[in-house]
Formats: sequence, C-alpha cells, structure tokens
Amino acid sequence: MNRHTVVQTINSTHPIQPPNIYAVVAQISDMPTFDPAPPDDALTKEQEVWTETTNTRTRIRTVVLGLREPATVATIADRAQCSANAARTHLEEFVTLGIIRKHEQSTGTRYARNEAYIHWRRANELAVSYSLEELLDELAGLETTHDQFQEQFNAATPSDVDLPPEATHAEIEAQQETLSEWATVREEIDRHKEAIRIARRTDDRLTA
Repeated sequence: MNRHTVVQTINSTHPIQPPNIYAVVAQISDMPTFDPAPPDDALTKEQEVWTETTNTRTRIRTVVLGLREPATVATIADRAQCSANAARTHLEEFVTLGIIRKHEQSTGTRYARNEAYIHWRRANELAVSYSLEELLDELAGLETTHDQFQEQFNAATPSDVDLPPEATHAEIEAQQETLSEWATVREEIDRHKEAIRIARRTDDRLTA
C-alpha cells in the first residue's frame, strides 16, 4: 500500500524566456490533426448500450448511488431508462436494505443514497482487499502524516486554519491545495479505522 506523504512544491529558479513566435507557428503547423467531434447522437447511443447490457435493478442502483441530492421516482426512472413502477419497486427494496434513504416531503417522495452505506462500502472494500496488519500499518502512516499537518499549521483540523490575510493568489491556492490533501488524509484515517473494525469482526467470527 502506498504511504501518504506531504506534497512538496519545488519552484524553479530559472527565469522563463518568452517563446519564439516563429517556433510556435512551426509547432502548430506540425501538430497532428484530430478527429472531428463525436456525433450529436453519441450520448443517446451510449445510453442505449447501457440499457441493453444492464438490467433494470442495476441501472436504478447506479443512478441512485450517483445522486447528490434527493430525486423523485420520475427523475430516477428517466435516468435509469425504465418505468416509474419498476423504479418504485426497486427503490423500496433498496430502502429496506439500507442502501438508500426515503424522504417524505411536501412536494412528494424523494430518494437519496445513504451516505453511511457509502462509507461502509468503501471501508469494506479495504477490509476484503488487505490484511489486518497491512491496514494497521497504513493507518499508522496516515496518522503520522496527519500529525505533520497539525504541526505545520499549528491547528487541529483543516477548518481551523485561517488563510494568510496578505497572501498572493498563488500562495492561497497552494495552501488550499495542501489543506485539501490534509482533509483527504483525515477521511482516509476514518475509512481505515472502519475497515479495521470490519476486519476484526470478521476474524472473530472465523475463529469463534
């Protein structure tokens, strides 16, 4: 497993020379020609292939897990290329399984993916792909990186860090990128901790 490390940006000390206009023109002339843009019906054909090669249940599950906001049965059915009745049947099944959540609103019933299920599924993928020792080793590396970020910014979490008041646009962008990396490390720590819990429960059942 790859260790997460703090990304370092190396600035070049060599001055940038202005491009030679004749060289640029020559390069453009030598550039290969590209194929024309895809036809207008490319997306429609792609959807037709998706509909023909997957069953209704799979399509509905894919659509719902890709939703960012709750959607109506009609919207989900349209995206999954199926009838509203078929969509409603499978959606209720996924609600029972805990894969999605059902929201009763004044404007009607809407469905959205269950974020807790998404987090569990990602952790479970780790638990079945790596040994407990590997997960513990990676967690230790992630926590070391997290400590380094805390020391670097003298803060407990990325949200506690204030942007420099007189920083340049480039400096702000660089800091935001680093804070984003820190936030990803924190997410990975949570994911690995859950994966370790899943792996330990599995080991307990196998040895019982």
